[in-house]
Amino acid sequence: MSLYSTLIERTIWPLVLRRENRHSALTHWRFLEKSQYWPRERLLEYQTDKLRQLLAHAYKHCPYYTRIMDERGLTPESFKSLDDLALLPVLTKDLVYDNNEGIVSTSYHRADLRNYATGGTTGQQMHLFIDNESYNIKLASEWRCGQWMGMSPCDKLAILWPAAMDFDESPKLRTRIKDRYIGRKLVIHIGAASQSQMHEFYKEINGFRPRFLKTFPAPMVEWLDYLKEKELPIPRVKAIMSTGEPLYDEMRAYMEQTFGCPVYDMYGSRELGHTASQCSERDGLHIAMETSIVEFLENGRPVRPGEQGEIFITDLTNYAFPMIRYAINDYGRAIEEPCVCGRGLARMSTGVGRVQDFFLDASGRRHAAIVLAVHTTSDLGHRIGQMQIIQRSLLDFLVRIARKPEPTQETFRFITERMKKMIGESINVQFEVVDRIPQERSGKTRFFICQVRPSSPSAQPRREAVDG
Repeated sequence: MSLYSTLIERTIWPLVLRRENRHSALTHWRFLEKSQYWPRERLLEYQTDKLRQLLAHAYKHCPYYTRIMDERGLTPESFKSLDDLALLPVLTKDLVYDNNEGIVSTSYHRADLRNYATGGTTGQQMHLFIDNESYNIKLASEWRCGQWMGMSPCDKLAILWPAAMDFDESPKLRTRIKDRYIGRKLVIHIGAASQSQMHEFYKEINGFRPRFLKTFPAPMVEWLDYLKEKELPIPRVKAIMSTGEPLYDEMRAYMEQTFGCPVYDMYGSRELGHTASQCSERDGLHIAMETSIVEFLENGRPVRPGEQGEIFITDLTNYAFPMIRYAINDYGRAIEEPCVCGRGLARMSTGVGRVQDFFLDASGRRHAAIVLAVHTTSDLGHRIGQMQIIQRSLLDFLVRIARKPEPTQETFRFITERMKKMIGESINVQFEVVDRIPQERSGKTRFFICQVRPSSPSAQPRREAVDG
C-alpha cells in the first residue's frame, strides 16, 4: 500500500464511511480478518448459530418462509445443525419472482432498504432488497478478499465492467470526487467497445495509473488483443481480480503473461454479492463461511467433495430479504483438503459454470459444458480467441470464434477433434468467424448455448462431466 493510500485509509476514509452509514464495515472487516483463521469446526458452529438466527427472523417476519415452514410442520427450533437446512425447499429465481412481497421482511421500512434488480430464468425482472448492515458485512468481505491479492480498500483500483446496468449515467460531483480521490476507484464501461473506445480506456487507465484491476475475463482478453495489435505498452499493475464469468486456464495464462502479474479468481453474484475468492496460493476459492452457506447438490442430494454439483447458497447476513438455499444456477465442486495458507475457510473449485450451459450427447444425455471449455482451449501451439459453441441439434454444432487472433485451419481441426472426442464422432461441427462474441445484458458472454430441448428421460438433467 502506498503512503498516500495509508494516509487516506487512516484519516479521511473512516469519516466518509461514518457519513454514509458504512462505519460498521470496519468492525466487520476486523472480525473477518480473525475469523478466517478459526478452525473449521468453529466456523461451522458459527454458521449454525447464524442460520438459526436467520431462520427465526424469517419465520417471524417473512410470510413466504412462515408458510413454507408451516406447510412442512417446521419451526425455527427444528433446525439443530447445518444438515437440517435440507428440510427446506430450494429457492429458485422464479420462486423469488412469484413470492417477492412475501420474502421481504416486515420488520424493515421499505424506504430504508437498497433495492436492485436482476433477471429471472424466464426473462422476468426480480426486485431484490438488502438491509444496510448486510451491505456493510458484504463490503467487509470484499475488502478481505482484496487483501488476499495484496490490495487495501484505498489502493488505486480500475474496474473494467461490461454490465451497463451497473452504471450511474449522471453521478453527482461529490460522488465522483469521493470515488476518484478517496475510494480511489476508476470504473470503465468496457462492454461491446469499438477500437476508438478501447483506446480511450487505455488513456484513462494510463492517466489513473491503478495498482490493481478488476474485470470480467472475456472483455479483458479482447482489450489486451487490441493493445497488442496496436503495439501499445501494457499498463503495469500489481494484481488482477477476475469475476463475473468463468476464468479458464488459457485466459488466466494469457492475462498473467501479458501483464506480468498474478490473476485472482473471485466468485460472486448480483443477488448475493461476494461468495468465494482465491488467496495468495490461488488453489481453489475460499468460501466466505461467515456470510454464506454453500451447498453442492445433484438431484437434491449432497455430492461428495470433488464431485460436480449444482450450487445453492444461503445468505446469512440479509435479514431484509432472506435468500435461503437459493439456486444460483451455477455448478462447481467442493474441495475437501485444507489450504496450505492456514485458513479454516472451506474451499470450492474455480471455473464455476452456468447450469444452463450444458450439451447433449448423441444419446440425448446432458453434460456440463464447462468440460468443453477446458478441452477446446488448451494444449495448442497458439492461442485460440474467444469462443462460443451453439448446439443446434443432437449432432449439429456451430462454433463462433473471434477473428483476433485470426484462427487457422489447425485451430479448426483441433477444436473439431476435441469436440468429437468429448461428444461423439458422428457430430457435425461448423465454424463462424466473428468480430466479437455477443454479450448478454449482464455483460457476460456465454461459452455454450444449447438450443435443443431435452425431451426423453435420458435427456433429463445430468450435470456430471464427461471423461476425456
